This record gives sequence, structure tokens and C-alpha cells, in this order.
Amino acid sequence: MEPGDAESGLTTFWRQLADCEGNLERLLEVITHRASTVLGEACVLAVLSESGQTLQPTAFDHPDAEVLEAMREALSDSPYRVGEGVAGLVAAERTAVVLSDLDPAMLTPVMSAPARRFAERYPIRSMMVVPLVAFGQVLGTLGVMRSCSDLPYTHADLVALEALAERAALAIADAARDPHRLGREDYRAIFHHSLDGVLFTRPDGRVLAANPAACQILRLTEAEICRLGRAGLLVNDERTAGAVAQRARTGSVQAEISMIRGDGERFLADLSSTTFTTEDGELRACVIFRDVSEQAAQRRQLENQTHELELLVQRDPLSGLLNRRGFVVDAERALRFADRELVPVQLLFCDLDDLKGINDRYGHKVGDEALQRLGASIAGAVRDVDVGAHLSGDEFVVLLYGATIDEARVVLDRIGAAFETSARTGPAATFSAGIAERPVGSPMALDDLLNAADRAMYTRKIVRRIDRGQR
Repeated sequence: MEPGDAESGLTTFWRQLADCEGNLERLLEVITHRASTVLGEACVLAVLSESGQTLQPTAFDHPDAEVLEAMREALSDSPYRVGEGVAGLVAAERTAVVLSDLDPAMLTPVMSAPARRFAERYPIRSMMVVPLVAFGQVLGTLGVMRSCSDLPYTHADLVALEALAERAALAIADAARDPHRLGREDYRAIFHHSLDGVLFTRPDGRVLAANPAACQILRLTEAEICRLGRAGLLVNDERTAGAVAQRARTGSVQAEISMIRGDGERFLADLSSTTFTTEDGELRACVIFRDVSEQAAQRRQLENQTHELELLVQRDPLSGLLNRRGFVVDAERALRFADRELVPVQLLFCDLDDLKGINDRYGHKVGDEALQRLGASIAGAVRDVDVGAHLSGDEFVVLLYGATIDEARVVLDRIGAAFETSARTGPAATFSAGIAERPVGSPMALDDLLNAADRAMYTRKIVRRIDRGQR
């Protein structure tokens, strides 16, 4: 087919299919004759079985009556298994196959015995096979071939065959459908009464029709929607551009897109769109959308609440520091970073002295105040990369990322000074502390580091008691 005749040829083909008035046998004759006349010396149309496992060669065309009869005899009783042979692979993968300059020996191994005898008698020089797909379903395959001519098939030939196959598949699906299925009036009713907004558009964004729900959601009349088009209805941002690009690439898209009402208000829409070809061969798109602004707001609120709950689960409400669970998560992460960056880690283990005695003599309120003061002193003395936590009871820890032992001692002195000068209502409280180092390259696990710092703290506590004569 010459490029200039392509559009008029397809229009003629549509008319020929329409003239069949749903007669499936006549449709198959028209399709195969058109394909062989335009693109090859012969054509074979195979129909997918109800099981979806085999392809049955059903319609044939060849200008030579003798060859045509031989083709029917050889192929009619030779169904192809889906996934095997050329046509079977085309049906399974929904991908066209173009073969040129064929050596007959290349095809005969994958053919049935009758088909092999036919190919040996009438060698195939080149062939194209494309899938017949309508409404997302594979109906069969359409193949054309050349035996007398060595002229190879071109990309333009493939495009022409795929265009024929697209229209042929729609006609076959319409002829084979259940007579009790929905008709055009039913679809018009669905369009009119749908609670979702529905737009029929051109791929370039021009709107051709809008249903009442679309007018209500957008607060515009159908005429206003058609006048505005995609540019006036969708917010021009990355999400919109990405959705339009995906539909152009794949034929369909589903995404959350920001849209604009007639009064300028923006809202979030759950939108899906699919392109299709009309009976007249025109490319169109259907857009279905609904306002999900409220649901999106509720989702964000739930996500925020979930995040807050996660923080609460990992936080100690008394001191404001991480609890044991939060400390383990952040400390393990810090140790992994330390191993990767080759830096040391110091762990301070702090214990509030005689918390039980304070609670017994002055009450738990005073004891809690002492814990809060120590927590605040730790929080004020460490950096963002460090990890401070209230493990339980009177125990606090601080993991110092990338710090030396001398820097750890400076931090400990800073915590002690802040704790000593912090405001208090009860007696002067003290705390004991120990330091454990995890050098660069050390395999020491977090539990081992905690135990080492705890022992160092306990040793220091004993030494202090000895210094005070408290054996």
C-alpha cells in the first residue's frame, strides 16, 4: 500500500467490514483477502480456541485457486499450540514477527507434517505474523507471506498489517460477542448515569464529550469543559506530564492527578485513561476520574498519626530521650555507618545514684524530677549524630559517633556540669558513669558494647564508694 493511500484504504476496509453486518465467515474472507491483496501473495488467519491453548487456521486467501486449496488441506487440520511455532509465539507474546530472505529449512522443523509438505511444495520467501487483539484479549493471529517474490517486508508493511489487524480484531470481536451483552444504548446510559466523571478526548487533549458527573465535579458545563480541554482542567506539573507520557507510551495510565474546578479550586483526582480506535479509525481516549481530596487528606492524617505513634513507641515520655527500643534501632544504624566510614564509637553508661532511696525518702515525684534533669543534661550535651537514651529505671546511655575517648570524657564532664547546676526541688542527686570504646574496625556488637560500658560504670561506682569509705 502506498503511504498516500493508507488512510483512504483503511476507511474502505472499515466499510467492507461493516457491510458484512456481523457475519463472521464473511468477515474472515474480507480480512484475509484484503491482507493478501495489499501485503502479500497469501494470507492465513488463525483463531484462538476457547481454552486459549491452540490456534486453529480458519480463513485463507491466495490468488491461485490450486495453491489456495492446497493451503486449506494442509493447514485446516493442523492447529498450532500457543507458544510454539511462529504463530504460536506471536499469540503468546502479543508481538509481531517479520521474517525475510527465508531458507525453507528454517521453518520446516517447527511445522506440522501437512504444513511442512505445503512449504516444501510452495517455498515461503518472507512472512509477517501479527496478533489479533481486541479489548485486551488475543483473538488469534493474522499472517501474510510471499512465495514468488523475494521482496522483503519493510517496517511500513508491518505498520500497515498491524493497522488492518487492529480493525479486523474489533470487527471479529463484535461479530462473535454474545447477543445478550450490552449494546450502544446501554453504554450511553452508563456514560450518562456514572457517578465518576467521564471524558471522551483526543490524544492531543481536546475534550469531545463530558458526562453529568464530570460537569458536577468540575463545576463546569459540558461546553466549558470541551472549550478548556486538558490544558485547562489539569494542573501542569510533573505528575500530569508523567501520566500523559505513560499513556502515550503504553496506551493506558492510572494516577492521582491535580485537577482544576471552574472556580479555580484545585483538587486531587484518582484518574485512569485508555486510548482506543473508533470504528471510523480515529484514535480517541476515555478519561475516568473522581475527587479523592478528602480521602487523600484522611490518608495524610493517618500517616502523620502513625508516624507520631511510631515516635511515641520509641520515646521515653519521662525524659524525652529514646527508650531502649528506639536506642537499639538508632545505635545499630550508627554502628553500621561507623564501620563503613571507619570511625570509632564511644558509649557512655550513666546510672542515677540511689534512685530507690530518693523515691523512698522524698517520693517518686522527686525521683522523676532527678531522672528528667539527667535526661535534659544528656540531651543538651550531645550532637545530632549521637544517640542518647533512657534505657529503664535509673539507667541512661549515650552513643558518641566518631568520637575519641578524650572527647567522650569531655562530653561526660559537660553532662555532669549541666546536671549539677540544673534547678531542683529535692536533694542534690549524683550519677555514676562508665565509658566503653569501640575502635575503628572492631567487630564488637551493640550488646557487647553496652555490657562493657555497664561494667566500666559499675567499677567507677565501686571506686567512688571506696573513696568515700562506703565499703
